[in-house]
Amino acid sequence: FNMKPKHGLKTLHGKGHVDETDPKSVAAFLHAHAAALDKTVVGDYLGKEEAYQDGFCVKVLHEYVDAMDFTGLEFDVAIRHFLSGFRLPGEAQKIDRMMEKYAERYCALNKAVFPSADVAFVLAFSVIMLQTDLHNPAVKEEKKMTKEGFRRNNRGICNGADLDGAFLDEIFDRIKLAPITLAED
Repeated sequence: FNMKPKHGLKTLHGKGHVDETDPKSVAAFLHAHAAALDKTVVGDYLGKEEAYQDGFCVKVLHEYVDAMDFTGLEFDVAIRHFLSGFRLPGEAQKIDRMMEKYAERYCALNKAVFPSADVAFVLAFSVIMLQTDLHNPAVKEEKKMTKEGFRRNNRGICNGADLDGAFLDEIFDRIKLAPITLAED
C-alpha cells in the first residue's frame, strides 16, 4: 500500500485482509493499520478526486471520517484526531474536500456548536491556515498571525455574524502552544 495503494489493496484483497471493492472495508483497513502506513500516501489516497476509480477514494474518505467519533471534543482537538492518521495533501482542492467532510461529521456529532456544517468548514480551513502560519519556519516571526488577525479572518463566517471571540481565542492559543503534528514528526 505504501508504494502503490491500488496494487497494495489488490494484494491485500487476494490474501483476504480487505475487500478492495468496499469503501467501508478499505476505510476500516486504513484505521486499523494506521501505524504501519505511510501518512502521506494515505492522505493522497483519501484526497483523490471523484473521477479517479469512479469516486471510490471519495467514498473511502467518507467511510473513514464517518468511522471517527468527535463527540464532545473541542473543534481543534477533533481536527488533531482527524489528522492523526494521515498527512494532508498539498493541493487545496483535496484539503477542501477532506475538511468539508470533517466539518459535516463534526457537526453531526456536536449539533449545538455551529449552526451549520458550512460554518465549521470555513473555520476548519482557517485552523489549517493558522497552523501553517504559526508553525511554518518559512513565515517570519513579524509576519505570523496574531490572535486579533485570526479573529479578523473569521469575522462574519457564522451566517454573517461572528463566532464567539473567546472560542476563537482558545483555538488560537491551543494551536500556538502545540502544533498539529503526526506522532512520527
